[in-house]
Amino acid sequence: MDPLSEKIRKMIASKQLKISMSEVARVTGVSTSQLRYWEKKGYIKSEQDEQNKNHYFSFPTIFQVLTIKVFLDQGFTLAMAVKKERKRRELHKIFTCFITDGIKEVEQTGEDSGEVKLGALTEDSTKEVYAVIDGEKTSLRIRDRKEN
Repeated sequence: MDPLSEKIRKMIASKQLKISMSEVARVTGVSTSQLRYWEKKGYIKSEQDEQNKNHYFSFPTIFQVLTIKVFLDQGFTLAMAVKKERKRRELHKIFTCFITDGIKEVEQTGEDSGEVKLGALTEDSTKEVYAVIDGEKTSLRIRDRKEN
């Protein structure tokens, strides 16, 4: 992984990126009173400053808010929207694990094409799996593993 991608990934994962409740309301379209209610119900969490007045939300929490809002906009109740968001978050953890542990190397081979090396096969370490991206089409392939 290149140093910039790694630094951004670590910054987001460490939850150091935080924005105020009013800013979360502005960018998500969820009112501050709704955010307070959701927080009171335990659906989302914030951190408060030393005077215990201002609420600050991490980047992952902003995605939670957006996801809950999308489900609400689709007609789900708040309880169901939260349940669906939690399921989405569980799937996201699995995907994140795949991205951080499964992708070994990304190489651009053309303007809108490239290869993603996924690593050696468990059953045969002489073979490796990689994804070939050509425009909007992705295919998985197996080839003899190159020795480094």
